Amino acid sequence: MSEITGIDWTDSTFNPWWGCTKVSPACDNCYAAALDHRTGGDHWNGNLKTLSENNWSKPFTWNRKAAKAGIRHKVFSGSMCDVFDNAADPALRERLFETIRNTPNIDWQLLTKRAPNIKKMLPADWGNGWPNVWLGVTCEDVKHGLHRIEHLRQVPAKVRFLSIEPLLEDLGELNLTGIDWVIVGGESGPGYRPMKPEWAESIRAQCDQQGVAFFFKQGGGLRHGIKTLNGQTYKVFPSLEGAAA
Repeated sequence: MSEITGIDWTDSTFNPWWGCTKVSPACDNCYAAALDHRTGGDHWNGNLKTLSENNWSKPFTWNRKAAKAGIRHKVFSGSMCDVFDNAADPALRERLFETIRNTPNIDWQLLTKRAPNIKKMLPADWGNGWPNVWLGVTCEDVKHGLHRIEHLRQVPAKVRFLSIEPLLEDLGELNLTGIDWVIVGGESGPGYRPMKPEWAESIRAQCDQQGVAFFFKQGGGLRHGIKTLNGQTYKVFPSLEGAAA
């Protein structure tokens, strides 16, 4: 069905361009920037890379296969960029939304650290949210993450989600009103900042109390963190029947 991805809360990844700019502590050990550097790129200084027509054809292939199989196919955009980046070419963002509009069998998961840009960069016909788009924000700490939730809550969407990865500190009490899904994970790789399990457990408990789907990705570490939290596996996806409007 798709290219291999190590991100277990999606089926495929799609990038309308390649490159980004670091904007918060969550970016300090960015895996995408490291991959770009290892492959000889320099696209984390505003010099974004335009991708091929072959790249742009992939979602249509996934969409046809999903339609034939009678399933929904999840696509995260983007693993190597931020689709609401001010530095991106608006024409490429417009092309991304046109692609989304024409791939109705794909559930597009759009994740950003630039929450104030969401509302102003969505297409004019967004209305109450497109039926095949999930909107999410990164929430790594109190200072940079919590205000993003407020911005997300103001935008209508079929699914609103939080990517709390890397979880860098205890987030305290969370208001998850209007949020359908929470993903939690620790930081991995060289120089990783350890995540305390009790931070993740606090979020899990609050999700349970507030009726929000909870997905624990991994606990972090030098390579691949453990996939369980206090000995339990949590891989819950949002219920689309009860998703926020």
